Amino acid sequence: MLKKREREDLCRKIRDGVCNLIIGTQSLIQEDLVFRNLGLVIIDEQHRFGVRERALIDRKGINPHLLVMTATPIPRTLAMTIYGDLDVSLIREFPPSHVPGDRRLVPKTQKRKVFDFLRARLSQGDQAFVICPVIKDSEDLDLKNADGHG
Repeated sequence: MLKKREREDLCRKIRDGVCNLIIGTQSLIQEDLVFRNLGLVIIDEQHRFGVRERALIDRKGINPHLLVMTATPIPRTLAMTIYGDLDVSLIREFPPSHVPGDRRLVPKTQKRKVFDFLRARLSQGDQAFVICPVIKDSEDLDLKNADGHG
């Protein structure tokens, strides 16, 4: 999270066009953030954006191109596609440079061994990611969250 001064400086750089590629969270669509010449907006997990957020995006630029992605289409997304508000693009193949990842399901008793393995591979320049079932505590699910609680 940015401190107030850092955020103000970054907002100024975005407004003045010093930053021409901005990657962030939903905070990018706050009303007080102004873009110099917004041409493309890419949204992942678009089903998490409501009507208000979509309206804010429309005001961020002069008809910017919009690419929305989701792996969980919901009735609203499907309706938008049917009635012409969204076009559908399907990615049917991997890019030529794609290298298949290695996936393993490991019992929690071997968690330390897994993290040691990851640490060694990361120090060699490899990349990795860990999928957590939930980000915050859930009353409905008895799962550990990304913070390690739950």
